[in-house]
Amino acid sequence: MTTRVVQLSHRLLRGVLLAAGGASLLLGVVFLGLYRQQLENERAEASLQLNRMLQVTWENAMLKRDVEGLRDIVGKLGTLPGIRDVLILAPSGEVRFASDVAKLGRQMPGVAQATTAGKPLSRFENLESGGEVLRSINPVPNRAPCLPCHGTIAANPVNGVLVIDYDAAPIRDSARRSAILFLLAGSAVLGLTLATLWLALRHQVIRPLADLDAAARALATGDLSLRAVVTRNDEIGRVAESFNCMAGRLEAQMALVRAHEAWLQEILDALPDGVRVIRAADKKVVLANRAFCQQTGRPLEEILGHACHSSSHARAEPCVATLVICPLVELQEVGATLKASHHHQRAVGGQFPAEVNAVLVEIDRGGGGERYIVESVRDLGQAARVSHEQRLSELGLLAAGIAHEIHNPLGSVRLGVQGLAREIREARITPEQIQEYMGLIDQEIDNCIAVTRRLLLLARPPSNSLQLVVLGEALTDTLRLLEFDAQGRNIRQQIEVATTESRVLADEAEIRMIFLNLVQNAHHAMPEGGTLTARVSETEGQALIEIADTGIGMDPEHVARIFDPFFSRRADGVAGTGLGLTIVKNFVERMAGEIRVESAAGGGTRFLIRLPLAESSWENGA
Repeated sequence: MTTRVVQLSHRLLRGVLLAAGGASLLLGVVFLGLYRQQLENERAEASLQLNRMLQVTWENAMLKRDVEGLRDIVGKLGTLPGIRDVLILAPSGEVRFASDVAKLGRQMPGVAQATTAGKPLSRFENLESGGEVLRSINPVPNRAPCLPCHGTIAANPVNGVLVIDYDAAPIRDSARRSAILFLLAGSAVLGLTLATLWLALRHQVIRPLADLDAAARALATGDLSLRAVVTRNDEIGRVAESFNCMAGRLEAQMALVRAHEAWLQEILDALPDGVRVIRAADKKVVLANRAFCQQTGRPLEEILGHACHSSSHARAEPCVATLVICPLVELQEVGATLKASHHHQRAVGGQFPAEVNAVLVEIDRGGGGERYIVESVRDLGQAARVSHEQRLSELGLLAAGIAHEIHNPLGSVRLGVQGLAREIREARITPEQIQEYMGLIDQEIDNCIAVTRRLLLLARPPSNSLQLVVLGEALTDTLRLLEFDAQGRNIRQQIEVATTESRVLADEAEIRMIFLNLVQNAHHAMPEGGTLTARVSETEGQALIEIADTGIGMDPEHVARIFDPFFSRRADGVAGTGLGLTIVKNFVERMAGEIRVESAAGGGTRFLIRLPLAESSWENGA
């Protein structure tokens, strides 16, 4: 962070110095040139003034014919400080008067012809003898008083040329000193301006940008709570406010993403089968649920971010594609599915048979689609154990009910046989009494046969042929078989059947299996006891079967999934396969009927089944 701020400040400082220095230098050069030109023009103007004074003196002397006086004035002017020569030239360029007598008679035609009459000239010239002078040249025009000596103005427009040479060195030195003083003063002003500008930039720009950069870097490292300091209402202040707003929204979005991830993980953890998501590009597991961790015996940290073969097959290298049906190899098109059987390794050793259902999906991450394999892993051994345990439990309850139903008749038969044997042994029995005992024994044997008949009807495999099934009898038989279980759970069973026999065309084994599942579910829903009510009635050519309990009921989200395969939520805490109600729904729909459930948490549950009556089926040509 510090490095970037210093670089920015240096760049700004260099930029300001270069821009201001270049502009100042250019301005100084232009101004010095103008100043020097102005100074030289002022000195030239001064020389011209002196030349005009000499012109007046010369004209007066010529009119008075005072040649010696003019020569004396020229000599004295040549001795003044800063004046190197004073010359008076004839129109032809011959030197007639000179402060330096050595130059008398010298020809200087170029100087005489440099100007026209009445137009003086000043310029810097380099002398042949060395040095530089500021030469002031003033042609003296011919006038009326001069005509007697010089002739007509048309023939002789100029009477002579006055030339004064000033030493250029002092003029140049003066201009140079003035320029240096000006440059120093300008540099001081420029330095003060740059210092003020730099302090203002540092306070108004660099430091706020450094604070904003620190906040941005903290945001980039994951600290979403840091905010930029807003102390003013200018452009940088508004940028800081926008940054804070962006950071707040980003923090809210990240919280939403984390909540969504937690929600997704909770949903996955609620699934009974193991689930993991594998990134196809590098074979890394990016998502897994609790069931998969339990299946493999590994914590989530050892699964996420690691290769898929390390958590499922305990391999350091990828699985051999010719020995294992690998979804990463087999699935090539998005949406393609695969079902295969694997043997997964547990962390503590050993294997378990697994059924793997996989699908290839593609997710757009903003920079192009990325492919993932979603696997659902079912522990076949665990499923078999749960199914076997539940079946044994249900068979145990059913066997207890059957034993209870047969025990009482057998007890009565035994009492009758014992009484009959005792009476015969004592020779006190009459034929009428023998007939009475035998009738009692026969009746109880019929009761035992009825129990076994109901059991056989329930256990008989489904057949393709349909029978007339009396719903009231089938429901009554089912309640009798489960009466012993109901008494053990403190459940009171009651049945309400219409006077008419409601009959349907169906497989009797399936009808009895429907009733058995619904009644057992009602018992499971009342772990503290309650009342089970079973009703059979008719309405509009349909049989209406109702199984209601006063149990704990279900939440709406559970009601919506009650018929889903492998969904199980038993109130008694026993794990089920979640297939009972799925089978019931399939049986009912196969009979052209419908089933629905009504339930509320704490308000019990009621299953309603509608089946077409046999008479209606005949009328419709079934």
